Amino acid sequence: MRGSSLLDSLTTRTKQRLLAATVLHPEREWYLLELARHLGVTPSSIQRDLAAFVHAGVLKRRADGNRVYFRADMDCPIFTELRSVLLKTVGLVEVLREALAPFRP
Repeated sequence: MRGSSLLDSLTTRTKQRLLAATVLHPEREWYLLELARHLGVTPSSIQRDLAAFVHAGVLKRRADGNRVYFRADMDCPIFTELRSVLLKTVGLVEVLREALAPFRP
């Protein structure tokens, strides 16, 4: 996913992609390994960022046995604004990717 130069100046591309996957799809709960595969990274490379987002109240964490799941916290005071910023920057790429997915070879 190509990032936005605006967000690139504020945060890493990995964090942008994590936020896009979770905040732009708040109904979806991601298993750690599934999220890492979706982003094309290793689970260990995103664990620190996920923990920081959970600590900040942007994401919720839920453990089920040995599996850990993450999802957007829609009760976060900045959820609406964060979603809006993501839609205007990195989210556009995600929307286009989903719309064009049926046409992949």
